Amino acid sequence: MTNVLGPLAQAASMEVSNALGVVADDWHAAEVWLQAIANRPRRNSPLTVTAYRQHLAKLRWYCENVSMNLPSKWTVQDVDGFYRFLKELPEHALCERDYAGRYAELGEAGYTPFRCVPSASSRSDIQKCVHALFRAWREVGYIQANPMGFHGAGTERKINANRAVSLDLFDLVLETMEEQPKDTFEARQRHVRDRFLLIALRELGLRSSELVKASMGAFRRLSDPKSGRSYWIMHVTMETAKGGLERKIPVTRQVFEALVAYREAFGLQALPGPADTTPLLLSPRTQRNATTGRGVPLKTVSTRRDFGKWRAITSRHGLYYVVKQRLGAAATFLESIGDHDRKTELEQASPHWLRHTFAKAALMQGEDMRSVAAWLGHRDIGTTMIYTEQEALDLIRKTEQVRPDALAFEAQWSPQR
Repeated sequence: MTNVLGPLAQAASMEVSNALGVVADDWHAAEVWLQAIANRPRRNSPLTVTAYRQHLAKLRWYCENVSMNLPSKWTVQDVDGFYRFLKELPEHALCERDYAGRYAELGEAGYTPFRCVPSASSRSDIQKCVHALFRAWREVGYIQANPMGFHGAGTERKINANRAVSLDLFDLVLETMEEQPKDTFEARQRHVRDRFLLIALRELGLRSSELVKASMGAFRRLSDPKSGRSYWIMHVTMETAKGGLERKIPVTRQVFEALVAYREAFGLQALPGPADTTPLLLSPRTQRNATTGRGVPLKTVSTRRDFGKWRAITSRHGLYYVVKQRLGAAATFLESIGDHDRKTELEQASPHWLRHTFAKAALMQGEDMRSVAAWLGHRDIGTTMIYTEQEALDLIRKTEQVRPDALAFEAQWSPQR
């Protein structure tokens, strides 16, 4: 088995006698755990394992560069130190970027797995992952005790339905994009791509991971035998969906028009085909070592463009950077006209806010609760209800039936009373 996290420099190879079998070090033991998770039938998607791997990369970097102590040797005090590190991430722990904004990659100088200071929810995700690792190690006898036993698995992440971009602000973001200069070929490509991804997040209610992991072939036709009409849908596969919850969602006209314009700007045919494996989010930059189908090197940027040898955005971090840039440009405009409240709202927004925007707008427009839950990929309709006041309304209506006029309502409390 290949240890994708790499060998720990100061860890000597060793054999252990436990249910894990023979493992070389803690990181090999972590790989065995990850493989077991990946093999669970339909309980964890590849994206879940990928997320765990990223969390463990952060743990490893901390162990090798800060604590200088293996996780299997941790005590409660070591856990406290890790928590403080995540909350007060030092400057040297952030991954370096070049003049063009590209982050250093694994193996390059200046690389770390931290691209920004982890938010409270991100810290919670990291802690839950590490806690699960320790718990699994304890169960198979790899460690004698779980050092995170006193700390627990971290705070559960809760949906904050107020974290949504108002529809007028979203329109302003698109308008600001239209006003920005597009005097180069690359600038025009970035414009149509960014316009598509913003509209797709807003109109389809997608998670960032579902967008960056998709291919162009995710968009396909579906015929309705009753009406005889063919519609465009987006297939969120089991491999890309959170929790492996596959779904097929209708595509709005605005999304599809933006997709067609985007594809044409990158030299693709206007309509995607079901066998199109091109990554959904392309970069105007080309692949440096690209070749033709016959293996002939494409040495110039223009020839790589002609052959469509584009790089792709394949990480949530990359999408986050693009969205924050576009939101930031609109926030700068709002600051210039003195609209500080809405400027602050946009500065706080993120790609996931647009998913919340979709959910709230769909429910306010009268969409059925179960339909919206299916669209969002929620297993529990109670999660979808967070975006509404439906639970309180149900209680109010039941109370009115049993005890009419028992509840306070606004008309009873006029300023004259």
